[in-house]
Amino acid sequence: MSFLSRTFLSLVLAGIASTSQAATVTVRFDNPIFNGVSGPSSDSVTITYPKQPAPGSQSAGTAAGRFQGTVTAYSGVEASIFVDGLNDLFMYCYDVYEHIGSGSVVNYTINLAGESARTLDFLGAVNHVLNQNPSTYDPYAWLHPGNGYVAAAIQLGIWESKYEDVNGAWDIADGSFRASELETATKGHLESFFGAIGNTASLDGKYVMTLEAHGAQDMITGDPPPTDVPEPGTLALLGAAVVGLVTTRRRAGTAAAAST
Repeated sequence: MSFLSRTFLSLVLAGIASTSQAATVTVRFDNPIFNGVSGPSSDSVTITYPKQPAPGSQSAGTAAGRFQGTVTAYSGVEASIFVDGLNDLFMYCYDVYEHIGSGSVVNYTINLAGESARTLDFLGAVNHVLNQNPSTYDPYAWLHPGNGYVAAAIQLGIWESKYEDVNGAWDIADGSFRASELETATKGHLESFFGAIGNTASLDGKYVMTLEAHGAQDMITGDPPPTDVPEPGTLALLGAAVVGLVTTRRRAGTAAAAST
């Protein structure tokens, strides 16, 4: 094998190996945790959701809003993966069975495909409603609510998208996931988001990632798609092609040696 082929193969295999390692991020949540929005930072509501383990349901009082935190460490990804920078990590809860608190520090594993299709349907509708000027469409509008009531509506809709029966209607007052005691403004925003579902495109999953941890609430946040780094599948195909090329050259060299 030539030096060039060996070098190229080494780079490809190194890239494949690196993509197999879990990407992680350490997040320190703000105090107050619902930081960075105008007006009331969250809406205090009562939610009802499926028990784990099933069957049955359970209820709890909670605050619905958008979380903010700071990235204190990360590995396996570039800093550019965090939409608003390391000091402004905006997130929504994607797990009602765990808890998080102001000032908590959590080590998360980054999952680039952890969101459900229903969640992408809902976020697409949110973006449609919040993007008033289509010429400047912002795929991260859902991360930048204008006030705490919009943030609360987005949080409740995300929970509805995940915990409602997949055949159920988008109705926050009925079904396997429900919420009550919403402020009038929160309810109005949520109804406008639900009303846009089915008439708008789903958000492309390349703009979303989930942060997952044992013992702390999972989060859902934005993810800028890479523009110059091959996806893991592309690297794998490229690696296979290079290995095939090297094997072909070896066989050709063996055949030539045998004929001399």
